[in-house]
Amino acid sequence: MLVCFLTLPMAAQTKSRTIAFTTNEEGMPVIAVTAGAATRLSVVLDTGGGLAVLAPSVIEKVHGAPAGQFTGFRMTGERLNIPLFTIPRLVIGPMEERDVLVGSWDVLDKIHLDGLISLSQFRDQAFTLDFANKTLTFEIRKTLDKRRANAVVSPIRLDDFRDVSLDMFSEFLIAGHPGQCEIDTGSPVSTVNTRYMKPLGIQPDDKDVRKVEKRTIAGGTEIRYDTKVSGIALAAAPKIDIRHPQISFVDVIYDCVVGVDFWSGKTLTVDIPDRQIMVSAVSSSP
Repeated sequence: MLVCFLTLPMAAQTKSRTIAFTTNEEGMPVIAVTAGAATRLSVVLDTGGGLAVLAPSVIEKVHGAPAGQFTGFRMTGERLNIPLFTIPRLVIGPMEERDVLVGSWDVLDKIHLDGLISLSQFRDQAFTLDFANKTLTFEIRKTLDKRRANAVVSPIRLDDFRDVSLDMFSEFLIAGHPGQCEIDTGSPVSTVNTRYMKPLGIQPDDKDVRKVEKRTIAGGTEIRYDTKVSGIALAAAPKIDIRHPQISFVDVIYDCVVGVDFWSGKTLTVDIPDRQIMVSAVSSSP
C-alpha cells in the first residue's frame, strides 16, 4: 500500500494526544478527519471495515487517482468489488498520511456518510477508545505500558490482505460457548453464527425470537433471528462482559462479530504491532 506516514513512530513520540469523538444513532464512534488539502469529514471509526472507504463525492472533491480494485466480503459473505483510489492526504488527530489508498463505495453517498476509517490507518499506532468519556487517545510507549499494567490483555489475530485490508479477532464466550469473534465498532450489536443456536437451546420459532428478513446495505437478502442471550464475555477475563445483550443470529462467515454495544462504559486499547487488545471495565486515563 502506497502510504507515507508523516508522524513519528510510536516509540519515538514523547506525548500522547487525545481527541473527542461523537456517536451516531447506532452508537458507533464518529471522528473528524481532514482529507486532501483542507476537506473536513465526519467518518465512522469502523474496526470491522477492513480498509478506509470514502464516498465517491468525497474522492472526487479531494482529487483521488484511480488505483485498481479490491474484492472483499461482508460478514454475511456478500462479495464487494471496491474501486481503489489514492488520495493525496489524510489527517487523523496527530497522524498525517500522504498518498493514502482508500476504497470508494457509492452507498455512502446514498446514506449521506462521508466515509469509514479502518484499522489499516492504525497499523503502527496503538490507540484507545474510551466509550464512557467518548475520547480517542493516540498512545505512546509510556502510556501504552501503563494501559497494559492496569487492564485485561487479550491476544488478537489479524486478517491482513496484501496491506490493503486489515481485520482483528479475539476470543470471546457467547453464553459460555467459545468463539473467535471479529471486533467491529461499525456494528451496533453483536451478530452470532446460526450454528450456535442449537447448543444454546434456541429455536427459530421460540416466542422470544424475532425472525427478520430484509435487504442488506449491499442489496442481498438476509435472515436474522433477534433475541437475547445470558451474556457475552471476553474469554481472557469473563468479568469483562455484557449481560443479557440483544443479539442477532445470522449465517455469517465468522463465529461472531462483537458490536459496539459490548464496549459501553469500557475502554478498548488496540495495539496492532504487539497483536493485543487491552480492556478496562471502568474508564482510566494514562
